[in-house]
Amino acid sequence: MTLISPSRRLRRTPFSDGVEAAGVKAYTVYNRMLLPTVFESVQADYHHLKSAVQVWDVAAERQVELRGPDATRLMQMLTPRDLRRMLPGQCYYVPIVDETGGMLNDPVAVKLSEDRWWISIADSDLLFWVKGIAYGYRLDVMVDEPDISPLAVQGPKADELMACVTSSFSATAGLISKVAVWSSHVLVIQSRAASRFTSKDLTLGCLCGMH
Repeated sequence: MTLISPSRRLRRTPFSDGVEAAGVKAYTVYNRMLLPTVFESVQADYHHLKSAVQVWDVAAERQVELRGPDATRLMQMLTPRDLRRMLPGQCYYVPIVDETGGMLNDPVAVKLSEDRWWISIADSDLLFWVKGIAYGYRLDVMVDEPDISPLAVQGPKADELMACVTSSFSATAGLISKVAVWSSHVLVIQSRAASRFTSKDLTLGCLCGMH
């Protein structure tokens, strides 16, 4: 198999050393970062996920932060989904579309407060699009990429693991997230969604450099 050559254009994550110590066998490139894909084998990893719990380095799901008086206005301009009833501490799936209605990205948005949002993006240069909208409309908002690196905790035993990790975890949470500070550098973002791999997905945002 062809190797991926390290370069300054391809970033490691805060968890790369641990991922390598765990025996990662393959990566893909996602938002110019390493995203682990295989440990034992695709088939073995799948069956383990269906029966146990896995912690994945998904730091490549970069965040776009909107911060300032016009943050909520800008967030609503980016998506056709009505966000008016969204409360601080919740996260929604928010398709981001262009001027023709074409899909640019299908992220999850976290509303931290009325004037601060994180958009957890899929693989694309969404940051530049959001900066362009903010500048074009002369909005009073700062748009940048914060030093945030998520981990994903998934599988039918995710509840058990998370209950051991943090007292802020709730096994009865629905599809809407719960956001809670775990320590000065870690924020727990609990969110459930069904997937083709497992009927119970739980995401723990391990957010490095939170401020």
